[in-house]
Amino acid sequence: MRFVDPQKINIPQTWLDKAAQLQKELEAIPLLKDKLEHIDKNPIWQDVSLFTALSAVMNGKCWYSEAQDLMSDRDVDHFRPKKRAKGIDELERDGYWFLAYDWENYRFSSIYSNRLRKDKFIDDETAYGKGIYFPLKSGSVVATTKRQIIDERYYLIDPTKKSDASLISFNGFGKVVPNVPKTHLWEIERITVSIKYYHLNHKPLETARAKKWNACKLKIDKIKELCCLADRTNNDDFTIEFLKQELIEWAKDTELLSGVVIACLDKHNMSSILTI
Repeated sequence: MRFVDPQKINIPQTWLDKAAQLQKELEAIPLLKDKLEHIDKNPIWQDVSLFTALSAVMNGKCWYSEAQDLMSDRDVDHFRPKKRAKGIDELERDGYWFLAYDWENYRFSSIYSNRLRKDKFIDDETAYGKGIYFPLKSGSVVATTKRQIIDERYYLIDPTKKSDASLISFNGFGKVVPNVPKTHLWEIERITVSIKYYHLNHKPLETARAKKWNACKLKIDKIKELCCLADRTNNDDFTIEFLKQELIEWAKDTELLSGVVIACLDKHNMSSILTI
């Protein structure tokens, strides 16, 4: 998973002004049911200007899956669900209504990651996707204000946190693998839960990752082959540099499935080319 830097997101001031006004109105409403009705009537997260701003920061990629068309259309997801939230135990609790108009709670997501969907490419009737799930570790604080969210112990990996995004890596079969030691039990739990709720095991997505890995490995193998030649020529050097530059381009955070490229480079001891 690639880190999405919130500081690179340029939200239009007109949208921010409108959101601020709606937030004041929301906080002035005394009853929860009326707050939720206000949210239903003002789906500001569907505004085109906001959608465009969130899309642009990662070149239209889903922030969870790093895919575009593979994972269908895109949504603006409320990371913490706005009206109702559900845990691993399937029990529902009040949602994070106070974050309904807060762009910092939004994530640009494919429908296959954001909504419950069955994987039609495997024999499994389970519906995967985030939906209203936002599971918390047993005994965690449940935030009722924005200030309290820092105290929550939540499972889902957040792509807007660098330390979270670095937890997920990939292997040559296109599978998600933990980027932490097996002894890091809490991190392993978070990765396992995130794979399920972000639908990161969607079969076409795994296939695309495997293809990206193989394409990356072909370039790596060619670089290693040329580097081992005793009679290496200037033309060989040019080819080596050309292949390295291609891999550098593929590894950019805005490129599709670039997390796979980085994982492949790391696996084959070639990560150093990214510092060129």
